[in-house]
Parts: sequence; C-alpha cells; structure tokens
Amino acid sequence: MSAPGAEIVPECFRGPDAQALLGAGHTRSLPALSLLCEEGQVTDCFFLVTAGEFVVAKRIAGKLHSLSTFGPGSVLALMPALDGAPCAVSICALNDATVVEINRGSLLALLENDSEPNLWLANSLSLLAIRRLRGATNELAQALYCALQTPDRTGHIDAVRLARIQAGSYAWLGS
Repeated sequence: MSAPGAEIVPECFRGPDAQALLGAGHTRSLPALSLLCEEGQVTDCFFLVTAGEFVVAKRIAGKLHSLSTFGPGSVLALMPALDGAPCAVSICALNDATVVEINRGSLLALLENDSEPNLWLANSLSLLAIRRLRGATNELAQALYCALQTPDRTGHIDAVRLARIQAGSYAWLGS
C-alpha cells in the first residue's frame, strides 16, 4: 500500500527515494486560508504538496505581497526546515489542501541510513537546493544588470522582485 500522495511527488523525487521520503512524513489536511508557515517564525518541517494550491507571500514596507502560487508536486520550506533559520515568507493554503509534512528529525534519521534509496534522496535534495540557489543567483544577477543599464546608472530593483529572489534562495518555491 503506498503512502497518501505517493502518485504526486516533485519531479526531482521520481526514483526509489519517493517512497522513503513520503514514508518519513505524515499527511496533513488544511482548510482553505490556513497558514502553513509564517514569515519570521522558525519551522522544523518541510512540505510536499499533494493537493490544493498555496500562495507564497512576503511583507514589504508593511504590506503583504503575493510572490507566487504553487500546487501539487511542489516542495515548500525546505531550507528553513534544514537549517533552522526563520521563514523568509509566509505560505497560506488558497483552498482546501493536503501536504506530506516531514520534520527535520525524520529526514535526518532517513539520511543517516546509507541504503540506496536514501542515497538517492540525499542526492535529490542536494540537487533541488543547488538548482534553487542557482536560479536565485541568476535572477539577482539579471536584476542588477538591468538596474545598472539605466542611462544614469541609478536604476532600482523592484522590492517584490527582490523578495521573490530571496524566497527562491531559501528554497521555498515549487519543484
């Protein structure tokens, strides 16, 4: 019998690691408008979205800005769950949703076992984090380049764009 949501896993977890990862967590149902993570708070869990949609938002100058939405197959809150740093953004369910919630302790216990599925999992998580960091670095470089191309070299970078870059570098975003 497969874990709930086993058919909906991120693209990066299509090997033997998918079942191990899903088995390390528990399914959590959230009603619409439920807060999954709050900006500035510490979380020790990350989430695999199996149903529903989530909005990722950040406060900028006192106003909440929606940065992106994510649905089934997305990984949310990976870096804060791993490093214990406060959440860079808030994540809220837009509608009734389901996630597989995996806490840091369960993930680390899984990774300590050097079986082949767990090595695949460690590799997949590493590649996911690296891709997101590269994407955020690339987007930041492009934003800086565009800002410096203004005739008087005093261009600015939109605060929402910077927030989206920060969110990407913290691996909050989808797969």
